[in-house]
Amino acid sequence: MSVFPAIAIVDDDPDVRGSLDSLLRSARMIPHSFASAEAMLAAGMEGALACVVTDLHMPGMTGLELQAEIARRGWNLPLILVTAYPTNTVREQAEKGGAVAFFAKPVDPDGLLAAIEKAIG
Repeated sequence: MSVFPAIAIVDDDPDVRGSLDSLLRSARMIPHSFASAEAMLAAGMEGALACVVTDLHMPGMTGLELQAEIARRGWNLPLILVTAYPTNTVREQAEKGGAVAFFAKPVDPDGLLAAIEKAIG
């Protein structure tokens, strides 16, 4: 794992963003929190980010739509999808789109950290 990797957290729930922010900081990662996919895309940080952790269901662009837009733009960013409503269909769509991991909420902190470390390894 690179030293102090920058990780995007994209979730419309401020409590989830806060929890993930604390978790990533405890693992010596640098979280960048965004309340929407559109905000993350507009931030111009694609060259600085090592990984994206995104919620599936958000107002505006969904996590799957964010995944597709990252691919369309040609950004080489591993993406981890998190959802409170996991289904096999969504999991298959995420994996087909290149997601490196798929988690149901509440997220297992150790599992998420391991997935991020593997993705950016």
